Amino acid sequence: MNILNNHVKQKIKEHSLNETPRECCGLILDIGGEIEVLRCKNVAKDNKKNFRIDEIDYLNASKRGSIKAYYHSHPHDEVGRFSGADAQVSRAQNIPLIMYSIFHDNFYQLDHE
Repeated sequence: MNILNNHVKQKIKEHSLNETPRECCGLILDIGGEIEVLRCKNVAKDNKKNFRIDEIDYLNASKRGSIKAYYHSHPHDEVGRFSGADAQVSRAQNIPLIMYSIFHDNFYQLDHE
């Protein structure tokens, strides 16, 4: 199943632009075979440079469907790559991570398969 289709990209991009200058974050769910983008609250102390998905949002999402990926934005990153912390979280959870770079207007995906 291709989770990063045009509909998902559009939803993530809209969320990213709405949250700038803060990083946005959310989850991509499979609910009965349908892919849904769920915006989550970024509770990181420095939410302009980091993201941390609200635990209640994560718990509620896990009850609704299967979590297929995390996503977040990099509103200020001219390099356009995942940080070490991004990779560490994704690896620890064994869940793909999608990042939208506003500067590059591009999506990046980190998988662990």
